[in-house]
Amino acid sequence: MLAMAACGSEVGFGGQPSNKPTATSTPGQPTSDPNIAIPKPPEGGTAIPDKQLDPASQDMDGYKRLVWTKDNGATVGTYGREGGCSKVTGEAVEQTDKSIKLLLTEKVPAKPQACTMDMRYPPVEVKLAKPLGERTVSVEQRIEKK
Repeated sequence: MLAMAACGSEVGFGGQPSNKPTATSTPGQPTSDPNIAIPKPPEGGTAIPDKQLDPASQDMDGYKRLVWTKDNGATVGTYGREGGCSKVTGEAVEQTDKSIKLLLTEKVPAKPQACTMDMRYPPVEVKLAKPLGERTVSVEQRIEKK
């Protein structure tokens, strides 16, 4: 029972809250913390220019979102977010001559359960119907109970 209670707590077993920010592996902009890495596309990926990223998509948990292409623009990717009991997936829900809309879905358990409190930011890549070219990319995130 205590283990389950600790999963919802920010402190954990008998710990005290810390005022010191924790280093994470969140993709994002440079910070003053040398332990936080500046994200790069996975091997073989090329970051898209900022002008091709919809401004509403540029924030992920307070960090600048990174979007890349692979396979000569036929694949587009970004970093998703998932936790101890969740898994992130991605799909291109809209593809027009001017834009691509990516939807990242974090699937979480429908029933409460004990989960680890880790956060992961795995790469999520989606094949496009035709190469990205000059089209813009927008990214939306949602949480779905499974």
